[in-house]
Amino acid sequence: MKQLILSTYFGLLMLGTLNAQVLIITPNPAPSTFNNVFLNGDADLESHVSVTNNSADTLRLKWLRDVPSDCPDGWTTKVCDNSYCFNADQSSNYVPNTAVTVPFVLLPGETFSNFILHVLPNTSAGCCEVKLHFSTIEEPDNVFETLVFDVRVNDVNCALSSTKEPSVLESLRAFPNPSIGYFSITENPLVKKVVVYNLLGRQVRSFEQMNGRVHNITDVPDGLYLVSMLDANGETLKTVRMTKQDLRP
Repeated sequence: MKQLILSTYFGLLMLGTLNAQVLIITPNPAPSTFNNVFLNGDADLESHVSVTNNSADTLRLKWLRDVPSDCPDGWTTKVCDNSYCFNADQSSNYVPNTAVTVPFVLLPGETFSNFILHVLPNTSAGCCEVKLHFSTIEEPDNVFETLVFDVRVNDVNCALSSTKEPSVLESLRAFPNPSIGYFSITENPLVKKVVVYNLLGRQVRSFEQMNGRVHNITDVPDGLYLVSMLDANGETLKTVRMTKQDLRP
């Protein structure tokens, strides 16, 4: 009897071990650190992982995207598996009784090496832990693997004031706008440097920032520019658009 119990115990232990190895994701957690990103609203950042079916059966997988509410304002994400890319409004690749019923299929032993999380940070630096929970479409509520993307944009230590003082960042402005050749930044304790770019992403001016300081761009051609405000570590806090136009009679 004792031998039977031990055999059953080790059998269950081995079964659990095998189940834990059905899906192998590399790396997991997936470090997704992006530095010196030009936050002009157009950045599309990619983090890639490999997903392997380590079983003898074909897997028809469902994933569910879990984006916490404390991610930086303005961030959106999309997920690309081996079938499609799913936008931010599609939280899963498989939602019964809807138009979104596309399993992530892996054959026995197959590796898909280009599973991608896209992060579109808009104009906000910060950090966020995005999770994808995997199950099969046959048992959609039985999550057996979770992929974690540790996303950090211009904020390696997750310590930027953008996550601590959102009211201050929200108030940041370049004024007057339009500018006739001079502009200032809203008084604040965060911004230490101001960089002006043209729409091709080329730096045209750079200024050290102090409250009350006026920045001179009189010799810059008229047009639309991007004004980036940086903290003491050189990380972008906010980027705004500004029009430069000469005062004409």
